[in-house]
Amino acid sequence: MTDINSKQYWDHRFSTDWVSAGGHGQTRFFATIAATLMPDWFKDLMLREQWKICDWGCAEGQGVDELSKWLGVNSITGVDISEVAIEKARASFPHGCFKAQSLDELDDYDVIFSSNTLEHFDRPFDVVARLAEHTRRFLVLLLPFQEYDRIPEHFFTFDLANIPVCPVPGFAAVACRVVDTSKININYWNGKQILLVYARLSALGGTRPDLRNFFVGDDTYEAFARKRSEGIAQMHALEREQFAAQLAQTHSERAATTARLESTENTLQQVCAELDAEKMKQKRLQETLSERDQALDELKQALSEREQTVRELTRAITERDQTMGEASQERRALSVEIASLHAGIKKHKDEGEHCAALLTEVRAHADAVERQLNTMLRSKTWRLRSAIRRLVGRA
Repeated sequence: MTDINSKQYWDHRFSTDWVSAGGHGQTRFFATIAATLMPDWFKDLMLREQWKICDWGCAEGQGVDELSKWLGVNSITGVDISEVAIEKARASFPHGCFKAQSLDELDDYDVIFSSNTLEHFDRPFDVVARLAEHTRRFLVLLLPFQEYDRIPEHFFTFDLANIPVCPVPGFAAVACRVVDTSKININYWNGKQILLVYARLSALGGTRPDLRNFFVGDDTYEAFARKRSEGIAQMHALEREQFAAQLAQTHSERAATTARLESTENTLQQVCAELDAEKMKQKRLQETLSERDQALDELKQALSEREQTVRELTRAITERDQTMGEASQERRALSVEIASLHAGIKKHKDEGEHCAALLTEVRAHADAVERQLNTMLRSKTWRLRSAIRRLVGRA
């Protein structure tokens, strides 16, 4: 079971059955009882001095609102461990001051008030000692009194024998009053409540509380509280009626909202189906675009290769044209050489034919000369003449 003094426990209570269990009305009832039981001198001091007051364990803020009306002060801060309760208090009383704090995080105040919280602890006066550390002047406690048949959430029974006059050093009780709340409104508490006012003795100053502040079972407060309780009961009944009307309206609005949500859900399903179809279409389109992009890339690559081929062909054509030009020049030069060779050949041919004719003539002449020479050699006259020519030649 979750510790009832834990944040989780009270967050759950305030989120579920707090209102339906009468939490708002009971909180106002206890605040009214506390305000009526407080001594007049104490209330006059709070009003005159405008002390900084804390309602520790304020629940959803109804007690802060009620105390502010009864005491005539606007300086009450509601503190609770439950963030759920504090959020609801802020929503219900937007002009109030509320804080979600643990006891360790508590600020210092002139007066700390706590209503029906300490009975939830096994050792409540250890908690009182810790509260006293944050109290500059007065610590005011409203507690179930002589609750021998405790409810499951209560772990301590307060009685005259276990309530100390001095709970911690420097603090002492200056007022104590008891009222039987079952005679006022049994629906809120079927038993007695005790109000304890502890004072920091160093802060009393000229205030001198006397024994008139200590009453046990004084019915003079019951009639006064009963009248206020009837008003609270009527207010609570009105709140319950308003809550029931709001609940009925909420149910109606929830039914309409449910219908709208169902319609919206159907529309959303249709839209989702259309979106799925559109996604499939987009997917196919994306695939087509991917294929097109791939084809374009291939075309670009083919164009690039074609351009490369064209450039290579252009270079080849240029080289071929250059080669053809050079070949044409060489051909022209060869043609000239060939023509020259043909002319030379023709010339040599002609010369050869002439030479052949000359050779023939020379051979014929040589043959004639040879014949003549032979004839001459055989002639003595030639010998003589030859000798003469040699002689003449020497001379």
